[in-house]
This record gives sequence, structure tokens and C-alpha cells, in this order.
Amino acid sequence: MKILALTPYAPWPPYGGGTMRIYQLLRGIAHTHSVTCLTFVPNITDQAAVQAQVAPVTVIGVAGPAPRNLRQRAVQTLTNPLPDMALRNVDVSYRQQLDVLLQQRYFDVVIAFSIEMAPYLDVVKTYGIPTLFDEFNAEYVIQQRAAMTDAANPLRWHGALYSLIQWQKLKYFEKNMLATVNGVTVVSTGDAQTLSQLVPTVTPYVVPNGVDTSYFDRRRVVPHPFVRPTLVFSGTLDYRPNIDALRWFVAQVLPLVRKAVPDVVLVAVGRRPTPALLALQAAGEVSLTGEVPDTRAYLCGAHAYVVPMRIGGGVRLKVLEAMALEVPIVSTSLGVEGIDGLNDTHCKIADTPDAMAVAIVETLATPPVTKPTRDFVVANYDWRVIVPHFLQAIANTAIVN
Repeated sequence: MKILALTPYAPWPPYGGGTMRIYQLLRGIAHTHSVTCLTFVPNITDQAAVQAQVAPVTVIGVAGPAPRNLRQRAVQTLTNPLPDMALRNVDVSYRQQLDVLLQQRYFDVVIAFSIEMAPYLDVVKTYGIPTLFDEFNAEYVIQQRAAMTDAANPLRWHGALYSLIQWQKLKYFEKNMLATVNGVTVVSTGDAQTLSQLVPTVTPYVVPNGVDTSYFDRRRVVPHPFVRPTLVFSGTLDYRPNIDALRWFVAQVLPLVRKAVPDVVLVAVGRRPTPALLALQAAGEVSLTGEVPDTRAYLCGAHAYVVPMRIGGGVRLKVLEAMALEVPIVSTSLGVEGIDGLNDTHCKIADTPDAMAVAIVETLATPPVTKPTRDFVVANYDWRVIVPHFLQAIANTAIVN
């Protein structure tokens, strides 16, 4: 089968959950199918480097998209009917390259990865090719949660207004887009139910996020030598749900933990920390590592991995990675949302500051047995287990037409 993948960014690790998902799924299906990836690259000279990473996938790079500043985004939020995410990767050159590619080559299925690539599906439809849409999250739900969270804080009412607008735009956009594709894949049963309620005629295939358990294996890692009791958080640090999680944790949970464990420290591993997080570091509340070549050492050195998420959706790859590395985890319910089969032997779940602080103190005092957690991930969330589900979704989509 000949497959064309439309991706918003070059499919190579290690950055970002979406990037890793694209990377693993494309490499997985390329073992049995001919796969071409039309993707954005920062510079066209980067194409060779991307190609080397994802062989045998054939990579065709388009430089871009052009960045938008805050003013442009603000104007578009108020004047454009499309949601911000659907405008993020709009590019004339990419559209033209896609049209030329479809004219010159035959494809059985076109896969659009993430809502950012959905605006290009109208080009594909003109050629009558079956389309599969890989939905990273039920995006309107993320903005709904963000709006409700920020509405409770007068200092964040500007954020609540933005999310309220995006929530409504995304709900309308996702509803219309889902009704036009031949197949939809999602990362969790919860997202499948949400999207089926939005469009009753759609029955999404569940293709979870996963983890390379041979790479995320603590037996292959030299842990970072943390001396004091250390809590680790990881993620891209200009991503709004991660910023909210850290600010809430520092303000509401960390002081309670310090009452019982005065020398505890919080380390946030991730690139592009915002001024708000830099200010927390300056105040001595958190240590920011910045971008690191390998997060595994920090996770394996942690005395507990914290996931204090209050906004977001889907399945977080960073949680699966921590589980595969056998790191004790303390999370909110939202932080581990979408991981089917999870129970209290795999991590501690707490949704209030008091409960989370107690769970962390207990974990620091008596580290849990974590081998069953790794066994659970190996059996259910290794990419080798997940790729066959994606292949089935592709096969079913190809015969729809």
C-alpha cells in the first residue's frame, strides 16, 4: 500500500509528544508499506538529516511555515473564523507541493497528523483519495478545560477569554472536519467517546501513545546523582498546560511537602522556559535544566516524578516514559488520563494540594515497588504493540472508498 503522511513538523525525536508519535508510527508502518512524508522543516537543507532519521520513510520537506507573532495571532483570534491551531501551519508553498505530489504519484491513503494539517485535506479530497485523520487530542476539550481553570483566577481572565474563543471555534471546526474524513484515530478511549458524541457518525480507532521500552529502560541509564530528595517534572516549558502545572504545584503543593521534607527540591527538565518559570527559579522555588540531550538520567535520578496537570488531554508520553523507567509517580487524575488499565499499584493519584503533598511525602519515605509498572507498560504501551492497531485503521480506511 502507498501512503502519504502530512505532518506539521519533521518526524524525528526527541522533541515533543506529537513528534515522537509521528516518528514511531511512520517508522512502524514503513516496514510493510511504502510511506512518503510531506513535512515542514526549519530549512530545506535539514531534509537530508530528517531523511536519515526516519528511513525507510521518504521525506519531502517544505521550508516553513512562517512564524506568527502575538499581534497577528490576536488579530486572527478576533477576526478569523478558524481556530488558532488550524492557522498555525497554513502555507502556500506546502499546499502547492501537496497538489503537485498528488498529481504525480498514486497513493492509497493520505494520513493527516494533528489538527494543524486538517486544512490541507480539501486538496486531498479533490483527488478522491481516502483520508485518515490522526487526532492528537480532542482539542476543543483542552481549551474548554483551560478556560474553566483560568476563569477561577482574575489574573488569568485574559487567558480564559482566549480559551473560550478557541474552545468554540475548535468545537465547530473539529465537528465539521471529522464528518468529512474516512477514518479517525485517537490516543485514548476517552477521546474516542468525546469525538463520537461530537459527531455520532464517527467511530474513532484507538491508537494510543506509546514508549520505546528498550530505550526507556533504567538498566541502560546512569542516574543523575541528586543528593537531596528530588522531585522531577519534565516537558516543554513554554507549553501552557505545563506552565500552569508548575505554577500551581509551586504555589499550592510544594510548601506543604516542605513542611515534612524541608530539603526537598523541584527540578523541571525541558526547553524554552517562560519568564514566569524563570522568575520561580530566581525565587529558589524550582531548578530549571533547560534543554538536555537525554532526559532519562534525570528521571532515573528522581526520588519521585510529579505530574500536577490541570489542563490538557490525550495520553502523555512523558508519563509512559517515567513508568517504563520505573520511577515512582505522583500525578493528578488528569495527568494520567487516557492510560487504560492504570491502577494505584502503578502510581499515586491525588487531585488536591493536601492529597498530593501527602502522596509525595509517603513516596519519599517509602519508595514503592515499580517493576510491575514497567511490566504494565511493556505489555500495553510499547510501540511494537501499538503499530498493528494503526495498520488496521489504515487498512480499514483504504477500503472505505
